[in-house]
Amino acid sequence: MDGAGLAIEVAEADQLVPSGWALRRLLMHVCDKAVRTESAVLEMGADAAALAAEAGLPATEPVLQELTTQLERLAAARLSLSWDKDQALAVFDARGQRRRPGTEWRSRIRLSSRFHASLMEHAIPLDREIVGTLAAESLALDAHGWIRYVLHNQPAGQTTTVPWPDLLRRFGGPGQEPQAFRASFEDALRMVFAADYSISLAADDEGVTVGSFVPEAEPAPEARPSREEPAAPAPVPPPAAAPRPAPPAASPPPGRSPAAGDEASRAPRRVEANAAPAPAPAVRNTPQPIGLGPHLTGLPGVIWLRRGGSDEPVVIAVTPSMRPEPNRMTTLMLEPLVMQISGGLYQDEFTKVSSWIMANRDLIDLVWEGEIKTLEEASSRVRKAPAPGWR
Repeated sequence: MDGAGLAIEVAEADQLVPSGWALRRLLMHVCDKAVRTESAVLEMGADAAALAAEAGLPATEPVLQELTTQLERLAAARLSLSWDKDQALAVFDARGQRRRPGTEWRSRIRLSSRFHASLMEHAIPLDREIVGTLAAESLALDAHGWIRYVLHNQPAGQTTTVPWPDLLRRFGGPGQEPQAFRASFEDALRMVFAADYSISLAADDEGVTVGSFVPEAEPAPEARPSREEPAAPAPVPPPAAAPRPAPPAASPPPGRSPAAGDEASRAPRRVEANAAPAPAPAVRNTPQPIGLGPHLTGLPGVIWLRRGGSDEPVVIAVTPSMRPEPNRMTTLMLEPLVMQISGGLYQDEFTKVSSWIMANRDLIDLVWEGEIKTLEEASSRVRKAPAPGWR
């Protein structure tokens, strides 16, 4: 909500203010439960373990300790929402109910009736699985909530661009430099984008553009030439490869960084003939290549990964079935751009495979370097093909 803010007040100067990822998860849980139960009086569970289980959090000691700490602070403070500078709505006020550390667990929170009525009317749905994926990332949780709010309120098929100064004012820390904020917020956006395939995000010097991802319709069977025809379709020009920044440990695989959000920038980009890299060796029939089927990748074909040499460019192969037949295999080189060096994929297939490569570049590298050697190991790390809306 434009111009909105959350104020947290404490009763005493030495009282700590609730903060961090646990505060955000607690507030999400409180709002979710208030809507589901249609009640302003919320039971928080018999203890921290019960609260964690209901909120979908792991019952590890650090999580339980942080939940206990933040709930104790939250339940001894006053929360209010404000907007348009002259309106305020109390969420709850528990400043007179402060308890000493280590005393009885706070098992109940009572929301104000006005806030509960407003929540029932204006609540923005969030995906529980996505929230769980972003659990320990405060800024990513903020970004996810903001994105869902924008999508909830914008007309279908449209996009919204928010300038960086506005985002800094909403989500930046006190005194944070614009450049530092942009870097951290883009990292948060990568995490959200990796978890939510229904959105389209783009970031450039103007700001961040938010939209819903609409998959392209598959071509009609009669309009699609047969693979058995001797006249193959024209070679597919490779798309521009996104830069691969070094993300934080909790960020998704590199390669899906934001760039300009216009439609032209999302189209495949031709590589000039004089700039084309030297051909790379095709995928060899090395012992025990790893074949990832459609149930793992979300792609119509099979992705083949293998171990490579340190002096070779990274390549993968794609076949229409689990049989790696050389005459039906397409080989793709990943650097400096994703491009086909043998075989052939149609445009829609190439786009999907390129998106899958960017989402799984860490897995591809681990297999190439020999750190992952079996299908079982690879299956536990593979990501399905994302919506190709992040470039």
